[in-house]
Amino acid sequence: MHAAGAVASVLALLVANGTSVLDCVCNHLINLTDHGRHWRSEISESEHQIWLEYCQYFAVHMLTGTCETLESPSAIVPTVAHLTASISSYRPPPPPAGPGEWDECAGAMAELRHLTWSQSRELKEELGCRIAADCIDSCLVQGFHDMEWNVTTLQTDHLRRPILSQSLYAVRRITRAILARGQCEQYHRPDFLRWDLNKTELRALEAVYRERLSNYWRDFAQLVSFGVAHVSQLLVPLAFEHVGNHMSEQKLHGWIKHAERVKDMLHTKLSGWVHDMQSVSRQTAYYETEEDKERPGYFIFRRPLLNDGLLNYQPSYLSFYDDISVLCQERQPEASKMFGLADALYAFSHSYWYNTAWFFNQRHAHYTEPVDEEWQLEDRSNITLSVDTNCMYLLANALDHPTCTLEDLPLEAVKQYEQCRMQLWDDMVQRSPHIPVTSYLAYTQRANVNLCLLAWMAVSSFSICQDIPFSMIQSVHDARCYFDCPDDQSCLESNATDAICSVSRAILLLKCRDFSSFKPPMKCGVRLYLDGSYSATFNIANLFGREEHQKATEIALNYKHSLISATLKYKDFKIDRLKPLEISFISVNIIFRFLTAAVYLYLPNLRNLPGKIFLAFQITGIIQILCSEVVYRMVGFPDLSTAVLIDSALTLLSCIWLNSFCYQMYACVRHLKLPNDLLPSEVTKVFRLLVLCALIPWSLACAATSALEKANKYYLIHSRIIFLVGISLSVALNLVFIGLVGYIYLRNKKSMTQLRIYSNKKYGSKKDIVFMLVKSVFLSGIGVLIRIGFHQAQGVAQFVYYVHITTMMQGPLLFVFFICNGTTLPVLKNRVLAWLNPNITIPEHELCSAAERNLERRRNEHSLAARSTL
Repeated sequence: MHAAGAVASVLALLVANGTSVLDCVCNHLINLTDHGRHWRSEISESEHQIWLEYCQYFAVHMLTGTCETLESPSAIVPTVAHLTASISSYRPPPPPAGPGEWDECAGAMAELRHLTWSQSRELKEELGCRIAADCIDSCLVQGFHDMEWNVTTLQTDHLRRPILSQSLYAVRRITRAILARGQCEQYHRPDFLRWDLNKTELRALEAVYRERLSNYWRDFAQLVSFGVAHVSQLLVPLAFEHVGNHMSEQKLHGWIKHAERVKDMLHTKLSGWVHDMQSVSRQTAYYETEEDKERPGYFIFRRPLLNDGLLNYQPSYLSFYDDISVLCQERQPEASKMFGLADALYAFSHSYWYNTAWFFNQRHAHYTEPVDEEWQLEDRSNITLSVDTNCMYLLANALDHPTCTLEDLPLEAVKQYEQCRMQLWDDMVQRSPHIPVTSYLAYTQRANVNLCLLAWMAVSSFSICQDIPFSMIQSVHDARCYFDCPDDQSCLESNATDAICSVSRAILLLKCRDFSSFKPPMKCGVRLYLDGSYSATFNIANLFGREEHQKATEIALNYKHSLISATLKYKDFKIDRLKPLEISFISVNIIFRFLTAAVYLYLPNLRNLPGKIFLAFQITGIIQILCSEVVYRMVGFPDLSTAVLIDSALTLLSCIWLNSFCYQMYACVRHLKLPNDLLPSEVTKVFRLLVLCALIPWSLACAATSALEKANKYYLIHSRIIFLVGISLSVALNLVFIGLVGYIYLRNKKSMTQLRIYSNKKYGSKKDIVFMLVKSVFLSGIGVLIRIGFHQAQGVAQFVYYVHITTMMQGPLLFVFFICNGTTLPVLKNRVLAWLNPNITIPEHELCSAAERNLERRRNEHSLAARSTL
């Protein structure tokens, strides 16, 4: 037979029946190795080549992980050892007809002995490619990877074990195909160690290399995707055989539900690998080759930022057993074994599959020097973001009070997680260190967070990102999109719901080394054998580069503690020990504001134009307090952003009423008119005009702000600035009017002194001056600016809370300084006394007219003169 035909014939025999013939050959050769040191003389050169390349690495394997996880007593090592033995021992059912498997195996070994050395080498180089190609075509349908387990299927041995057998055999085939695909690529790698290559040949060879490398990663991703489906499906039946086969049928229903949940968690962890490998396959088109000038004959591969080196950031082990099993012990007593099995399957997959890619890269790096693109992007790891407080509270609560993850989350919780992911991503894209606010309610809406702290809290265990597969290459791509062009949403590979998780992972791993422990813990290894036995645990070095470790550093914990104690603790402005005091102050404020408004309605002399303006100011303040302190704080309606918008709008309207009041005060002084000079009809007409002039700019500001906030969340800062600018201009105008009144007052006082006009009464007593100064502070709106200034403070939520309580004393102060003065209080007292007892004679109100008072005075004078005469 022709040499090429002989090799093809042997290849067809070895890969027949899903490589079961090759398994038989390997078992035969491995048995020979156990007979003694002279086994080499009993086999041919071709059999020896097959044993070296495709059989011996199944004889023993090493499982790696943290020493705490692998050291005895551990459920992980025995489970993986049993799994390894199962994969090596399980066989598919024999063919229904035709020659037996042993006949094919014997025929294959006979054909192998007739091959020459060159044919053996050709067979060795081509066998790996055929094994991988055969698995890519047929491994997907093996093992019922979409099986839904139930009580009947699990408890019935003749239903469960054939399915488990098929799945285990499929995992064995996939594992062999993954290793064989790497060997295939190793043998067909372009040879760059040639001195006679010119530039044209080099470019052609480079194109061939990129194409083969892309095909390798594509096939590797395809095989791993098959393996992920099968390994995830293995968890439930394996867990039943090792854990749940002694349960009652009643408990088994809940156990199956929990096992399915763990299976989904494991699949989420494994599925990120597939996306990474598919991305590497696409990125190989951007690899560039150039000759190394310092080492003639060697070449440099310049790789983009998104290269296969990022695969080293995928964690080599899970921590379900350590992190979650204790939390779920009460709900599911067998949780620790179930999570230990999930960790074991992950460690098995990483050791048998994922590390293959690492070894492949190491072999390729021997003749080439990879030079990776550096991340020459702005390092914003120290910036502070203004983010949604409720979402940060959710993250902090998940970290401080973790719960068991076996039960499916309620639909409301799932929606809350998705909304928080979208909200935090919007906040991150805005890149605003602090959003100006005009309401103390808005202070509870935003929390100022370090970018690294936000990333750590988002992607840590028990957080909002655990259902998002971890794809390192996609994370770095999204992070570059965020750092370089955050407004271009089209550059994101992740959708808006997952973007915060993707970007946070890359930021934490590549930019924020101080927020997570990247020095891996002590790693250990265990040798696994085909008979299910294993060696003792031994220490090993970190072989596979940098790895993510979820244990937080002291810096991260300190940042988190400062965030919780400074902001989140006061997010609702409800301190337990101050709650009675707060309620008392709010109640007193509302009561005295109502009293002040009632007095202005009750006394006729206060119903003039300034009185009506001040009454409008009081009514606006009452509505503002009722909306923010009663309706929102006690009822929870409306939502926080709308409550902030209403509160800010009413603050601006109050300042506009003060503008009208200050202008009328200036106009009276400027034109030497008293407020009571106008007739009631004229007062009503002018007041209506002032209301119209006040509502027009206020309505325009509210409409613009509402349109900005409702149109796009990115315009939140612009809407708040509109209110902030409007209030600042209003207060500035009040200060101008009050300043003019004060100037006129000082000028008139100086003029009267120069005219040497003396009187027993002073121009203004000290008490009157104090009252006027305090009223000026109230009317100017300076207190509003001071309050807003405190709301801009960073990290002083407790002081903002105290300022908030202090502002609740505004109602009593307004009553004291605007009602309890020498003009209004006597009138109010007399009116109240007359209302309580109509028979009481009020001084100077005994008679009905001035004529009667003059007549009575004359009578008194006449009586006195008559007495004097007498």
